[in-house]
Amino acid sequence: MVWCGMKLLGQIKNLNKVGLLYNSLSLGQSSEMDNKYLFGTLSFDRSKFSLGFDINSLKVVSNDLSINIFKFTYVYKIQVSNRTYFLPALTLGVGNNQFDKESLVFEDQLDVTTGFINTETIDPLGEIIENVNYFDLGASFILHNEDYILGLSLKHLNRPNTSLNKEKKYSTPISLSFQAGYEFDVNPYDQSFLPRHTYLFTYFSLTSFNKSLYLNLIEEIRMGEFSVGLNQKISNVDQFNLNNLGFSVALSLENFEFGFSYSFPVRSMAKVHSPSIFEIILTFDFSKFRRNQRGFFKHLQTDNYR
Repeated sequence: MVWCGMKLLGQIKNLNKVGLLYNSLSLGQSSEMDNKYLFGTLSFDRSKFSLGFDINSLKVVSNDLSINIFKFTYVYKIQVSNRTYFLPALTLGVGNNQFDKESLVFEDQLDVTTGFINTETIDPLGEIIENVNYFDLGASFILHNEDYILGLSLKHLNRPNTSLNKEKKYSTPISLSFQAGYEFDVNPYDQSFLPRHTYLFTYFSLTSFNKSLYLNLIEEIRMGEFSVGLNQKISNVDQFNLNNLGFSVALSLENFEFGFSYSFPVRSMAKVHSPSIFEIILTFDFSKFRRNQRGFFKHLQTDNYR
C-alpha cells in the first residue's frame, strides 16, 4: 500500500475518508523517532473540489524534540478529456517545534566534587533556545486517468523559519517532488485462478530537498480485499547513501482498511545505513458504495467524478 499517498488518493477519487497512521523509525538503540499522522478528505462533487486535512506529530525520543504541524488542502478538479483529469491543489500549514530544555544539562550545572546537578544554569545557550511557531505553504499538481498518474508537489514555498535558536534564523529550503504511477488490470478476462478485481499498481517518487535526493519505488498487487506489496527506498543525504527494502500487506473489510509495512535497512560496511521503518495504518471510507464492495479496489478511478 502506498501509505504516503493515502490522503492524496482519497482526494483524487473524490472519496470521503479518514485515516490514522503510526510510524516508527529506529537506528539501533540510540536513536528513535515516533510519528503519528491523522488525515481526512471531504468531497464536494457538484462544486468540483475537495478538501483535505492532515495532522502530523513527530517526536525524536533521544533529545525530546517534538514537531507538530496541521495542514489544510484545497483541491480543484478540471476535466481535460473524457476520462483524464487535472487537479491543482494549495496547502496551508501551521507548525510548532518544541524542545524540552529541562532535559539538557549544561556544564555549569555539574558539581564534580559531589556529583550534584544544579537546577539552574547561566549558560547563554539556555536563554536562546525556545519553541517556534510558523506557517508553511505548499502546492501540488496532478494529472491522471484510470491507468496512470503524474504529479508534482512543492513544499515550504514561503521558506518558514523553523530554528529553535531565537538569535539565528533558519529558512527551510523548498522541497520539490515528482510522482508517477501506473495501474494494470491483471485479470481482465475474469480467469478463475485469480480474484475478479486484481490489479498491479506501480508507483515512483523522486524528492529533492536541501542537496539531498530521496527515491521511492513501490509495487503492489491487489486481489480484491487483500493486497501485498514491495517497496524500495534509495536516499542520498549529505553524500551518504541510505537504502531500504520492505514489504506491506493490507486488508479491506467493508468500509475499513488495515495495513502493515516494514522496511529493512540495507547495511554496508564502514558506511552510514538507514533506519528500520515500521508502519501501521487504519482508514475508514464513508462511501455507501464501499460497503457493497462494488469493485472499488483500484487506486486510480474516475467514475465517481461524474
